[in-house]
Amino acid sequence: MADHGIGTSHPKALVKMRNALIRLENVAKEARKQVVEPALDDEMDVGDNVAGVQRLEGERPTVTDNVAALEMLEDAGADPAEVVRINPRQFVDAVDGTGVDPSEVIDREKYTFYRRSE
Repeated sequence: MADHGIGTSHPKALVKMRNALIRLENVAKEARKQVVEPALDDEMDVGDNVAGVQRLEGERPTVTDNVAALEMLEDAGADPAEVVRINPRQFVDAVDGTGVDPSEVIDREKYTFYRRSE
């Protein structure tokens, strides 16, 4: 960061800068999603490329009926555990109070992060 004229030996100044940049990033993201991209939708067709930005159309599959999908897996003889990802928080909430110990299958990973405390 010193290459950009920013001193790195003052943690309080770095934290203030970090928080200001995050606020700026959030406001910019919101403006992009709420104002700029809807305006671009009116001006650009799918496939158009303007100033290095191309409007593309994507598609991703979504399961519309979980119960039916699980039944189909069962009917096909497939193991649902091989294709279904379990959300750990939802799992813990679902088994809470049932006598099941979720710690048998839930592990914890430690990581560090920064959070504004003001």
